[in-house]
Amino acid sequence: MTVYYYRDRFIESGREVVPVEERAFNYGDGIYEVVRFEAGHGVGLTEHLERLRNSAEAIRLRLPHPLEKIREIVVEAASRVGAGAVDVYFQISRGEAPRSHAFPDAEPVLALFARPGKTYTDEFRRAGVGAITVPDERWANCWIKSLNLLPNVLAKQAAVEAGAYEAVFVRDGFVTEASASNVFGLHGDVFYTAPAEREILNGITRRFVIAAIRDLGYTLKEERMSAAFFEQEVEAAFVTSTTMDMMPLNSVNRRKLPPPPADSPLWAVLNRMRELSRSGVAVA
Repeated sequence: MTVYYYRDRFIESGREVVPVEERAFNYGDGIYEVVRFEAGHGVGLTEHLERLRNSAEAIRLRLPHPLEKIREIVVEAASRVGAGAVDVYFQISRGEAPRSHAFPDAEPVLALFARPGKTYTDEFRRAGVGAITVPDERWANCWIKSLNLLPNVLAKQAAVEAGAYEAVFVRDGFVTEASASNVFGLHGDVFYTAPAEREILNGITRRFVIAAIRDLGYTLKEERMSAAFFEQEVEAAFVTSTTMDMMPLNSVNRRKLPPPPADSPLWAVLNRMRELSRSGVAVA
């Protein structure tokens, strides 16, 4: 079952509701978030809403409702789908107006869909997924969760055509993030990930992973990781996102990565991250 919401109400279908001169449709002029619900609990929902507000401020976009009202709509959408894993995608655009690049005098629009979330078995997660590296050709403000995702789409398609699951971006010789996830490397007991600066989206799951690493006493190096180190030297690597938690990589380009053993810090961090993210604890 998929639930839809557009402008100011829940609707029966997602078809034929977007005006041709909607700014999201013409320019990608808007922002979005995706939240996973489990047993009615929105994982990191407060952090997602705060990031939505920050993205809106960055592009000078007025929200159509207070954050608390948006929260209520998102929670209701998830509840209409059911009690299992539910993913809620919601976006805000600058609205409908005659096509012109400058900001219009228009009301911002909230659009949303909610549907059962894809889950992964422990066996699938232990086997891991493959990744390739691609040049990072995106804009300079990747920290904004913008609707403009064409470079991400092209990168993900390149991964699919290469028989991989994810495409890892490389900018000026360093790993930034992936087409739909953040990236971590593990060497010994030390975790590596790019700093939360303009070049990456500061993922909510990424934040919970970092909190788990620190909580368990492991070393985290939040610094630029060279592509050479990531491709040739890390003992393990994984990607993180709202819809898949932590997913180990079993290959990077042509290099195979062995499955992390049962006593790997990766699994300890995964378990602790899940505890933290489901507990309602806040992460910066």
